[in-house]
Amino acid sequence: MSAARLIHILGILQQETNAHKALTLHQIHDKLLLLHPEERCSEQRVREALSVLQVLSEEGALAVRVESSAGAHNQRRYKAYHPNFGLNEARMVFDSISISRFLSPRQKSVLISQLEGYLSDQEVRQLQQRVQTRICLMQNEKLPQTLQVLYQALDSHRCLDFTYCRFDLDGRQKPLKQYHKILPLKVVWEKEHYYLIALNPAHPEGQQQRNYRVDRMENLSLSVPFWCKIPAVPLHYGQFDMFPAQEKARVTFRLQRELLDFAFETFGTDIRPVADEEKGGWVRFTAEAELSVGFARWVLGQAEKIEVLGPPAVRARLRQLIDTIYTYYRD
Repeated sequence: MSAARLIHILGILQQETNAHKALTLHQIHDKLLLLHPEERCSEQRVREALSVLQVLSEEGALAVRVESSAGAHNQRRYKAYHPNFGLNEARMVFDSISISRFLSPRQKSVLISQLEGYLSDQEVRQLQQRVQTRICLMQNEKLPQTLQVLYQALDSHRCLDFTYCRFDLDGRQKPLKQYHKILPLKVVWEKEHYYLIALNPAHPEGQQQRNYRVDRMENLSLSVPFWCKIPAVPLHYGQFDMFPAQEKARVTFRLQRELLDFAFETFGTDIRPVADEEKGGWVRFTAEAELSVGFARWVLGQAEKIEVLGPPAVRARLRQLIDTIYTYYRD
C-alpha cells in the first residue's frame, strides 16, 4: 500500500471533516483524484487505506482520531478530528489571540492560520465569522522571536544578555539599560503583557528576583550557564504589580458587595468575606497582600468602593499618597 496515499487521504479527512461532519467513501475517492491525480486507484483501495488509518488511530499512532459510522442508505461515512481540541477549545485560543492589543493584524493572521491544521475548513470558517479582532494598540513584530529566545534559554539552562527599553516622547522604544547574566525562571502572562521572572546577579542575595516586560527587551542573546540552582519555593511576583514586593502584610479590607467577584479574582477563593456590621451592603475580609509599588494604585483605583481598615502602617501609606495627589490639584 502506498504511504503517500495514506497521507493524502488523512489530509483530506483532516481538512474536510470534524467530529460532527463526515464524508462518504465516494466523496473521499473523488477528492483524492481531484487533489492528487497521480493516485489512480479504485474505491476499494481507498477503503483499504481508510481501514489502515482506523487501526493506526485505535493504536494511538496518530494525533487524530479516525472513525467511521453507518450513514443513510447503509453508506459508511468517515471522519477525523482531534478528540481533545475541538471548536470550543479553538474558539478560546482564537479569542485570546484576536483580543490582544499588542499583536499586529498580520501576526494575528499568521498565528491563527497555524492552528488551522487542528480544525476542518468548515470550523475555520465558523471561527472567522464569529471572532472579532481587537484594534491593535501597539505593534511588536519581534515579540514571537523574543519569546522563542526566552524559552530556548529556559530549556537549555542558559542566562540572558539583553537591552531593556522604554518609550520616548515620540512613542519609540529607546535603550534604557544593558543587562547581563540574567537567570530566567519563568515567563508569565499578566495584565495583557508577557513578563520574564528572573534573577539578577547585580543585586544582593535574597533580593535578586526581578521582573522584566518581554516586549521591552531587545538584542537578546544566550549567555553563561545558570550560575545557581532554580529556587524550589514557589515564585511570587506581586498581586498588584510586576515589581517584586519586599514587604507583605495581612491587610483587612472593607468593600462594597458588588466588588466581591473582584476580590476573589485578586486574592483567591480562600478569603472569607463577612457582612460588615457598620455599612449595609458592604463586606470585609483579611488577606495577605504584597505591598509592591502598585498596591496603593490598586486600592485607590476602586475609588469610594473599597477601604483599607488596617494595619495602621498601610493606612498611613495610603493617606500619604492621597495627600501628595491632593497637592497636585489644590488651587
